[in-house]
Amino acid sequence: MKNNAKIFYGWWILIGSFLLNLAGIGIIINSYGVFIKPVTESLGFSRGGFTLYFSIAALAMMVMAPVIGKLLEKFNIRIVMTICTAMMSISYALFSRCETLPQFYILAIFLGIGSAGSHIIPVSMMITNWFVKSRGLAMGLVFAASGIGGLIFNPLSNWLILAYGWQSAYFIIGIIMFILTVPTAIWIVRAHPKDKGLKPYGEDLAQSGREQAEPGGFTALQAFRTSSFWLLFIMILFIAIANMGVLHHIVPYLTDLGYSSTTAASLMSLHMGMLILGKVLLGGLADRIGLSKSLLVCLIGFVIAISLLYGASFFWIAILFNVLFGLTISVRTVLPPLMTSTCLGPKHFAVIYGFLNIATTLGTAVGTPLSGFIFDATKSYNSAFAIYMVLGTIAAVLGLIALNRARWLPETGQ
Repeated sequence: MKNNAKIFYGWWILIGSFLLNLAGIGIIINSYGVFIKPVTESLGFSRGGFTLYFSIAALAMMVMAPVIGKLLEKFNIRIVMTICTAMMSISYALFSRCETLPQFYILAIFLGIGSAGSHIIPVSMMITNWFVKSRGLAMGLVFAASGIGGLIFNPLSNWLILAYGWQSAYFIIGIIMFILTVPTAIWIVRAHPKDKGLKPYGEDLAQSGREQAEPGGFTALQAFRTSSFWLLFIMILFIAIANMGVLHHIVPYLTDLGYSSTTAASLMSLHMGMLILGKVLLGGLADRIGLSKSLLVCLIGFVIAISLLYGASFFWIAILFNVLFGLTISVRTVLPPLMTSTCLGPKHFAVIYGFLNIATTLGTAVGTPLSGFIFDATKSYNSAFAIYMVLGTIAAVLGLIALNRARWLPETGQ
């Protein structure tokens, strides 16, 4: 095994994964709100009708997640990801040609399919395979890219819209996405260290005699029969619902309280900055104090942050909310893949996490409209915030049970 290379190839994997998340999550998820008002006013759509494309993309990603996980295991990861990143980028760029809602909806299906094989699942798989030592920190670093993407592409997209129109903005951002992701898929990504004649970063030298052995853990069918899988599934679902139910309604809620749109957007930028820091800190925290304590600390902070919204009419509380929520919202992306590997093993990580990612995308599709429907019915977000605090508390309990109840045995995979 070539362990004396000047630069361990895993660092290139980390850089490539960072770029994939920067484009796939930072643009598609964290920056899509910039287009809502320009597109709806230009084409005469309702906001609900237009934003439905986001739910359609999320549902398409949900359906394809386990399929993509199997494809990543069975075929060359570079081929699968090249096709997926190209599909994702081209679909996004083609939004520039849409004039009707059905056109947006059809492209959203391809956007979701491409996204399933472009960022969360393959990135989590690669970091799990390439890093043993500092795996939590590595996971935190690559998912911090989503916050950086939001910081960069929200103002960039807004400037492009003002300068050239929303059609040109979609096209230009789609091209940027293509440049960031497709070459990465072709030239950088590798599924396993053995593909480069290496072993994972930090692997114990005492295991050198077992380097060629298959990694331990459950098969997908075995995982489905464990309580840990379903505890993780429900935990991830509840966190995603609460996360998205708050995230995309921060700006309208703050403007309802009397803040200007500029102030609300500035607070949202503060939130994105804290998100970047939070993902790095949480990954390192998981390495130092373990997953159980990290999960508990993060979700307690998450619930407290949501409770602060009830007092957000005070500016200092609004600032405190965005700081704390930004730091703790990283629980949605950093800990689930680490917990999956710990509870169910790395043997069929891509397939198993592909199924678990259904919970993420389903929660993403449910959370945003749920808050909207609650507001429409009650003229307030208070009930929604209370629901999300309960979901966050239950998620913490389920996650702790999953971590304490089940461990895969490397020797037997059971």
